[in-house]
Amino acid sequence: MEYGVRPSAIAGFFVYAALLWTLLFQQGISYPFVFLFFGAVMGSAWFGGTLAGLLSVALSTLAITYFFVPPVFSMSVNRASKSYLVAYAICATAISWVSSSRKRAETRILNSRDQLEERVQERSAEIQRSHEEIVESERQLRLLTEAIPQQIWRAAADGTIEYCNQHLLNYTGRTADRMTGDQFVSVLHGDDREGFSEAWANAVNLAVEFEDECRICGADGHYRWFLIRSIPQFSTNGQIVRWYGTHIDIENRHRAEHALNLAQVELSQQSRTLSMGEMAASIAHELNQPITAVVTHAYACRQWLAADPPNLERASSTAEKIVQESTRASAVVAGVRGLFQGREPTRESADINRLVRSLVQLLRDEAIQRDVIVRTRLDTNLPQTLCDPVQIQQVMLNLAINGMDAIAKTDGPRELLIESAFRDSHEILIRMDEETTTKLFVPFFTTKPHGAGLGLSISRSIIEAHDGKLWATPRMAGGTVFQFTIPVVS
Repeated sequence: MEYGVRPSAIAGFFVYAALLWTLLFQQGISYPFVFLFFGAVMGSAWFGGTLAGLLSVALSTLAITYFFVPPVFSMSVNRASKSYLVAYAICATAISWVSSSRKRAETRILNSRDQLEERVQERSAEIQRSHEEIVESERQLRLLTEAIPQQIWRAAADGTIEYCNQHLLNYTGRTADRMTGDQFVSVLHGDDREGFSEAWANAVNLAVEFEDECRICGADGHYRWFLIRSIPQFSTNGQIVRWYGTHIDIENRHRAEHALNLAQVELSQQSRTLSMGEMAASIAHELNQPITAVVTHAYACRQWLAADPPNLERASSTAEKIVQESTRASAVVAGVRGLFQGREPTRESADINRLVRSLVQLLRDEAIQRDVIVRTRLDTNLPQTLCDPVQIQQVMLNLAINGMDAIAKTDGPRELLIESAFRDSHEILIRMDEETTTKLFVPFFTTKPHGAGLGLSISRSIIEAHDGKLWATPRMAGGTVFQFTIPVVS
């Protein structure tokens, strides 16, 4: 239909009409009258397109050849008329192309205009719908802000307050026109206005979320603390459209914080009073062992001197031990005082294994009296560590004495194992009775009838002062494993 019947019908109609009218006019003209065929070609190309135009050129050429070019009523053409017929065919083809091209251009223009009108109408309808949706969204948002039991306000992109919900207006006792623009800060406490204005201006300039705590005057004239927050709303291109802010009442929190501060001051005063007593008890606890050793060595020295003849060599050796224990007692006092005064421990590079071996020598007499075997399992690849050797050895001594006290309650083999190992830090493991693991680190808790209950608590404080950790875990076979870590030399 599109490429056969319709073009042929249009071309045939126009050529047939031109032929009838040409035959009519030909009666009074002596030469072929073909101008109406040009009109038929133009009409065919205009209404039928290029194919109809070309068919019209072919049909009109045949009609002119048969009816108007000598010899008439014949398809043969004499020499004189050939150029005329060729010129007609060429002109008719050009007219057909021009006419069809013009028609196509006008058709495209009309179609484009129709499509443009449709798009404009669709766009207008979309804009209208969008406007209606925006109006409805704003109405719903306004209803929502009024329904939420919260003080809410809205500001323009430049930070100018342009809307406050009814809850905020009711609290301040002001009308909407007295809460917009620069009047908004007038409800703030005089001491908070300048800070709020500077922070708000900085948030608007940087396009970041805003948060501040201010006192707001209520309708009754009293001020309450509020947490004021605001977040920006951005458009699709990243520009700020508006700001939304809320007020959260934190008056009760401020009062609680004030009460807590007063309680902390009072507690600090009581803690200082208790610390003095605790320090005295701690010094007494820590000095018990070296003083006991001093007294024991002094008795031994007197016996060596009272012998007949006096054993001066053993007396001198025992006197040297008295000096060592006295020096250690002095170092213990200084360490405990520094611990309670919050001073950093005096740290030096030390070999943990050497401290363990020295500890075993100190424990020899104590272990013999308690019938305890002290064994060591030391990692020979331990690196040096920064610590206070006196304090670290005192910690190990406390743990070891506690372990031997716990072992003394058991039947069968009594063995205390001291291990050192390297992982991310040095680790000392001490085994002791597991029955005392529930309150081991609580000050003044002790398993000894005459103990002060401060050894493990102080030991943990010493280890934590060295950036380490002290803890206890139960052993599956019975007893307890004590472990503490201290950092290696960086």
